[in-house]
Order: sequence, then C-alpha cells, then structure tokens
Amino acid sequence: MNQFDITYFHGPFADYVIKEEVIADIAKSGMTLMPLHYNTKTNKAVLPILRRYGLKAIISDPRIYRVYAADDLAAADAAAKEVVSDYAEYDNIIGWDIVDEPNAAKFPVLAAIVNAFRRYSPDKETVINLFPNYASPEQLGNPDYMSHLEAFVNIVRPHLLSYDHYHFLGRQNRNEILDLEVDERERLIRLSAETTENRGGFFENIEDFRTVALKYQIDPMLIVLLTEHGPYRNLTRGELFWEVNMCLAYGMKRISYFTYWEPGHDEHWQWTNAMCDTEGNKMPHYYDVQAINRVIAPVGRHLFNTTSQAVFHIGTPEKGASAFTVYGPITAIEGENGVIGFFEDGSIYLVNRDYINENTFTLHADKPLAIMQDGVFVDCTDSTITLGAGEAVLLKA
Repeated sequence: MNQFDITYFHGPFADYVIKEEVIADIAKSGMTLMPLHYNTKTNKAVLPILRRYGLKAIISDPRIYRVYAADDLAAADAAAKEVVSDYAEYDNIIGWDIVDEPNAAKFPVLAAIVNAFRRYSPDKETVINLFPNYASPEQLGNPDYMSHLEAFVNIVRPHLLSYDHYHFLGRQNRNEILDLEVDERERLIRLSAETTENRGGFFENIEDFRTVALKYQIDPMLIVLLTEHGPYRNLTRGELFWEVNMCLAYGMKRISYFTYWEPGHDEHWQWTNAMCDTEGNKMPHYYDVQAINRVIAPVGRHLFNTTSQAVFHIGTPEKGASAFTVYGPITAIEGENGVIGFFEDGSIYLVNRDYINENTFTLHADKPLAIMQDGVFVDCTDSTITLGAGEAVLLKA
C-alpha cells in the first residue's frame, strides 16, 4: 500500500457503474478506492470516469480467476502478463484483486499468480481477502486460524493482508425494535435495553491479524460489516464508528465496508440497508458513512505513516486483548470500556469501546499531549475526554 484508502466490497451493478452520477456519489461518500469486479470491457469503460473524480481502482479480471479456479499454476505467468499489458494505458490502477476467502489448498496457485504479477506489475499490489477466525477448519484448510495466517504468508508471500469480520448479529431482535411504532425517545430506550447476540472473537481476530502483520511487516486491512443481511442487524452510526475506529486503533492501513450497493433480492440473505439500494438511491447509511469517512480520513492518513506498537483495553479487557498498563507517556487512565492504541511516532488513538453510550476518560501523562482537531494537532488543554458511542480521538505526545 502507498497511502490510506477507504473502499468497499460489492459495488454498483454493471449497467449502473458506467454512469457518471453513480461514480460521483461514490467519491462524495468519502471512498478513495473502488474495486472493479466486472468484465474487461466494463472495467475499461469505468476507469476514465474514476480518474475524473480522483478515484483509484483495484481490478478483478476474469482471466486471472480462471487460472485460480483451474489450479493452473503453469498458466499464471501468461495470464498476468496479458492482463497487465491489456490495462497498461490506465494510470489509476493500484492493484489486482485475486479472490475472496480461499481455502489453503489454493495457496500454491495464489503464490504463482502473485509472483507473476510481481514480475509484470512490480509497482502494483495484489489483494487476496482471507476468512475471519470464525471460519471452520474445513473452510480454512488448516487446523486453526494462526496456522492459516502463517501458511498464507509463507506460501503466497502476499503484498498485503486482508480479512473480513462481521461482529453484529441479532437481526431479528433489532428489527423488531427498529420497526416499533413508538416515539423516538421510547425507541432509543428500548434499543439501548435490547439484548442482542454479538459474535465473539472480534478482538481475538484483530489481535492475531495485527501480530502477523507486524511480524512479517505486511500492511493489514479489514472489511467491516455495513449492510443488513442474513443474521446481521441494521447497524447504528455508533456501531459503524466502533468498527472503523477499532481498525485504526489496531493499525489497519485500509478500511473496507461490506457493502456499498445492495447486492440484490435474495430470499436467504434478504439484503437491505446498504449505502445505496439496487437502483442507486441513497439510503441512510450513505450519509452515516459519508460523515464517518470525513472524521476518519485525516486520522487514517496520519497513522498510515507510522507503525502500531501496542494496543490495550481500558477496564475489563475483551477476550484476547491486554489490560492497560503504563505505556509511553500515559501513566494512568481513569475510565472504563475503552481501547487505546500506541504508535511509533508518539501517536495515541483512544476509542470508546461502548457503541451505545458515551464514555469519559481522564489521561495522566508525563509530558504534554496534542489533540487532532479538524485534521491538525493543537495543544490538549484538558486531560478529561468524553467520546460518543464508538467514537475516538487522536492524540500525540
């Protein structure tokens, strides 16, 4: 990766993606990188439109997927050479999207594909998105998650590490409350009291991913939940903030939302509440994500150029995480239910781990701190900081 980017997984249908107004909306939402998962003709038609709006692209080309699907290691070199040559005139391509959630049995052919792209496209990345830690050993093709990550890195030698993790379940309960015909105050009271089932393992997953990324010095990224589907509930803005801010606290170098566009009508998944519906009409989450992206973009750009050193939980730590101890300039923290990430350049990212309620933290430091406001650091005159649901603040010693 060469800069912090905000992207998504699953975009407009092919007959919409070639419309200028659709691309304009993507740019206005705060996205900076667009995956093009279409045929070669459509991909090429879209690239000049993206360029007009300052957007970069990751290309998924059917010729590469055929090599992957057939396990044809011998064909990888010629296919990569052909694809790179075919797209040579476009200067806003930053890489090649290979596949989503491969089994370990596919690692050898992925290694051949990645190596081929290294030969013919040395200035661009390849993207392979991995399973989350709740995938079964049968899905992984490895006995456990850390073995899977280690095998992937050592066999495939990827340009970057990517995975998805969808934490927020309880769709039926959430919908029952969101659909109640009550006033807003009563709806929020019932919502805050609701018992939902969140999937365990979010922090174990991001801790493991961070560990492997640092060990091998590979940039990591995370695809977070956005669109309501299957068992996954319709998220609040606080929950969306929580997801992306945890990414930043743990040193993720790119953030991706699943999904931008509603994937379609499916009796099983019952997709709804994406950023845009199947015809491109903006839905409430468009404006949620637009607002969130304005907040996190300057933070992500700053943290991209430094390295995560430590992450602690304030109060009782979640499974897999470490409780706060004296670190860097921070000698003590008063408060509960927070996450704090420390970075090599002295940056400190403090996140409210509560995605429903605001929280107040008091930091004690042995040197003055600066706080980022409107994209610039100013002197921090108050050691007590109140953060809204899932929100965060960037400090620097």
